[in-house]
Amino acid sequence: METNRRIPVAGAALTAAVLLTLSQGCQLTDIGWAPVGRAAAAPLAPDPPQIPADERASLQERLDEVVTEGSSGVVAELVVTGPGGSDVWTGTSGTADRATGAPIDQGAHFRIASISKPFLATVLLELVGEGRVELDGTVEEYLPGLLNRGDEVTLRMLLSHTSGIYSFSRSMPPVLGTPDRQWRPEELVAIANEHEFVFEPGQGGGYSNTNYVLVAMVIEKVTGVPYDQEVSRRLLEPLGLDQTFIPSTVDMPAPVLHAYLPVRAFPGAEPEPAEITEFNPTRWYGTAQIVSTVADVNHFYTELLGGKVLDPPELAQMLTVQGLSPQQGYGYGLGPHQRRLSCGVQVWMHSGHIPGYRTWTVHSEDRHFTMFQARFDADPDAPAWSVIETALCPPETGGPRPEVPSAPPSEAPSAPPGEAGRGSSAG
Repeated sequence: METNRRIPVAGAALTAAVLLTLSQGCQLTDIGWAPVGRAAAAPLAPDPPQIPADERASLQERLDEVVTEGSSGVVAELVVTGPGGSDVWTGTSGTADRATGAPIDQGAHFRIASISKPFLATVLLELVGEGRVELDGTVEEYLPGLLNRGDEVTLRMLLSHTSGIYSFSRSMPPVLGTPDRQWRPEELVAIANEHEFVFEPGQGGGYSNTNYVLVAMVIEKVTGVPYDQEVSRRLLEPLGLDQTFIPSTVDMPAPVLHAYLPVRAFPGAEPEPAEITEFNPTRWYGTAQIVSTVADVNHFYTELLGGKVLDPPELAQMLTVQGLSPQQGYGYGLGPHQRRLSCGVQVWMHSGHIPGYRTWTVHSEDRHFTMFQARFDADPDAPAWSVIETALCPPETGGPRPEVPSAPPSEAPSAPPGEAGRGSSAG
């Protein structure tokens, strides 16, 4: 099922200019009016962009394939912006609840998993801009005695996954076994401290959920309040993200997209879906706690990448690749990461991966796409990536190129797919 709406977006034309300017390391300059001899007629406002009917149909077809390949339900939103405003497509497929067969509400709430991380990165970078923290200050300076080798790890390394710290989520007990347990962030860091660093700090790139547990704790130490309150005060409230929450209990706000895990009653048995919608998210403290909707996540990223949240110096820092390999088409900034699609379009994105849920948010200069999947069977990343390429590679780019596949980014999930499928590791 799909809908469409067209809404004006103030300053939408600046989005591409801001991104292009930052990526080139330049500064925006004032635009002056040329003197004229007489009053000029006001130019006609440009027409807002439109998502053509055939593109909408193709998106819905790809969305249906995600359900066919192993999701119980999926909801997605594409926003296309231009000088005259924007156009929106929202689609759903599957069911919100396998027990009742209820349809999916387009405003369904979802655990956005590691898409939470850029929210925290934004808050930390705001603190950098205020002179309250230093990106190249060490964990030991802000959280003394907490992290092994904390004097070698900087906040920049945490944000860009170049710290080398072991990801605690790889050694967590299965979520189905302890769904109600309340976890303290110190416990999660202690799990990481039991393991050697994966590589020397600053000498490589490797995704670690421990990085953002530490980011949350630094925010708390500097501000003196819980990190969720600081995220709400600085981001959720000013941006009007009133369907975005940071829970610390099992409860989920309605409407909700239920999630499932494949569970075998005995070795060799066919997997049956077990519901995993309600569990305590403090097991991913800071790193994957947020609950939101596709519309709220898209709005956050549109405002962030459009230069309306961070000041230019901090946004430039965020959108500078720090880790992994740009030569291979991807790399981590300070929060989101960069990737080039098969059609050549460069995007900033983040994905998320926790038991029962798979999330994606992908953004180019004029296209903003977010998709949530409720998983219960196989790992449907390939069909999901097909939806993403359809949304971000419009006909004018030549469209997705199957002969040059842009595979799902294996470095982006918050946990190895095999582990997350068992519910033992995620974030």
